[in-house]
Amino acid sequence: MIEFMPSDDILVERAKAGERAAFDELYQKYKRPILNYIYRFIGKRAQAEELTQEAFVRAYINMHKFEPKAKFSSWLYRIAANLSKNFLRHAQYEKRFLPFKQGSYDGEDENRGFIENIEDSARKPDEIAQASEAERFLQAAMDKLPVHLKEALILCDIKGASYEEAAKIMRCRPMTVGSRISRARQKLAVLLGHLKNGEASK
Repeated sequence: MIEFMPSDDILVERAKAGERAAFDELYQKYKRPILNYIYRFIGKRAQAEELTQEAFVRAYINMHKFEPKAKFSSWLYRIAANLSKNFLRHAQYEKRFLPFKQGSYDGEDENRGFIENIEDSARKPDEIAQASEAERFLQAAMDKLPVHLKEALILCDIKGASYEEAAKIMRCRPMTVGSRISRARQKLAVLLGHLKNGEASK
């Protein structure tokens, strides 16, 4: 028997009416995507966990301010983005240019990359190692991107949002999102090249 899952709109209305269980369902649905998003944004595992909790606390407290004409997910990502940007501003931004330390959010294995897809158990050890190495370089390069370019890249290329959805979260025009994505990809390619060449020369 297929279990009916209430839509976000229904859950939001119930949560706004004071039903805690409805908000808990929203939390269970979005906690992992929001955690992934924040981690990609700030590159720090423990702080990403804390900011994820803070994002949901703020969403819960301010649920009465949410306008139904907007998507709940967009509103939630905007809260997460603002917290991430504040974190970077208050954590001495230049420190993020230090060499990337391998390790990421994963409750069971510190050496695995922060990849949302479940690893294929049939993959060979060397394939897993290569994927982990690629993940390390990717996050190190992303940590060096300007915040506005990184935000567009995470939303569209990693989270799969459309330009229109990203524009609502970033509060800009879809055309601006496209421009930022293009610049972010160019910069990322250059950064990855520099990091890999530097690693190989050691």
